[in-house]
Parts: sequence; structure tokens; C-alpha cells
Amino acid sequence: MFDSEIEDAIKRLIVQWNIAERRIKKAEQVRGNEVVGAAIAELRYAGRKYIDATHLLIEQPGDQIARSKALEYLADATEDCVKAKHDAIDSMLDFITSWLDRTENKLGLSAVVRFFPNYIEVTSNISTIQDKIEASREDRTKLRDLIYDVIETEDYENILTLYRVMHQSEERVQAEVEEETAEKERFQRRVDQIQYEGRVNLAIGVTGAVLAIVGVVLAIGDFLKSFLNPPHYTLFTRESGNPSG
Repeated sequence: MFDSEIEDAIKRLIVQWNIAERRIKKAEQVRGNEVVGAAIAELRYAGRKYIDATHLLIEQPGDQIARSKALEYLADATEDCVKAKHDAIDSMLDFITSWLDRTENKLGLSAVVRFFPNYIEVTSNISTIQDKIEASREDRTKLRDLIYDVIETEDYENILTLYRVMHQSEERVQAEVEEETAEKERFQRRVDQIQYEGRVNLAIGVTGAVLAIVGVVLAIGDFLKSFLNPPHYTLFTRESGNPSG
């Protein structure tokens, strides 16, 4: 129906379209079937341009101007599919990064590392991937698409695997962390109670000791007073009733 150049252009478009669809589906699964808007929009643009191209080829067969314009449409549609592939990767990475940050803040880094020992190693690759993405935006040639392909096949899978494991076990881990936190709080309350009781007992003991010391001091004071100031006794005679001496 079409010449070989047109057919090759359509085949290139189909390859990129299929990859974009696969990545978008993967991104939607990660995001809980949430639509990846930017990537879907790019596929819509690609579909529109493909329709424009085939319309020209069918309505104006043999017209070289129409043929050249159709090739432009097909090339643009293929580029839109490539953009959709990239948007799908960006969307997955942004979603997972945000989710991991929220989970780490909720559970605490120490708990996350205890339950998922490779957490630090895997998440450290995120900055590496982000650097690669940033570098790819400076190159609009095939190198950019190659960078995203490497991200998908070599870098991204470990992060995606960690996310899936953490997401599937989130409720159990959260419950265990909450139980540990509650146990620590109960232990701390018990420690606080023991310390409080100890302080109360110490205060009672000190008070008793102080009162005992005060009592001893007062007794010694009375003794010294009576010793230094003995009482005087007056003698009376029977005859006169007057004191003698």
C-alpha cells in the first residue's frame, strides 16, 4: 500500500508506541492505576499526527508534497511516543521518590533500614538516576533516549522492586513499629513512675531524718539547759517557817 520509506517510518512509530504503552501501563500500576497525564497527552498527539499522515497518503496518493508532509507527521508522532516513554519513567520515579520520603518520615529511618536492609543502598541510586535524567535533557539526540533505556533496564528496576516490597508490607511494618513505639512508651512511663516513687520515698526519708535530727538537737538543748542551770531548792524551819541559812 505504501512505499518502503513510508512503511519504515510507520514501523519505527509502532515500536516507540508499543514501548510507550508498556511504560505507561507500568507507571499506572505503580501509581495505583492513576493516569499518567503527561505521557497520555504525548500519545494523543502522536495518534493525531499518525491520522493526519495516513489521511494525506490515502487522499493524495502519488503526491510528493503530501508524501513529504506525511513523513514529517510520522517523524513527529514517533518523537511524541519517545517523549511519552520519558514522561512515564519520570512519573514513576517522582511517585516512588515521594512515597519513599513519606514512608521514611512516618516510620523513621532506623526502622526502615531494620526492616529493609538495602534501603540506603537502593535509594542512593535515586540521585544518580536524577542526574542522568538532567543530563539527558541537555541532549535531544538519540543519546537521550538511550539514557532513559539504561535507566529502565539497569537503574530503575532495583528501586521499583524495593518500592513493591515496602508497599506490600507497609501495613505489617507500620503495625510492628507502632507496637514497638507503644512498648517503649509503656516502659518509659514505668521508668518515670519508679523514678517518681523513688523521689517521693527519698523526700519522705529526708523529711523523717531531718525531723529526727531536730528532735535530737532539741533534746540535747534541753539537757544542756538543765545541766547548766540547775534548779534552786529553799529549806524551811519548822519553828519559824522562815528559810534558814
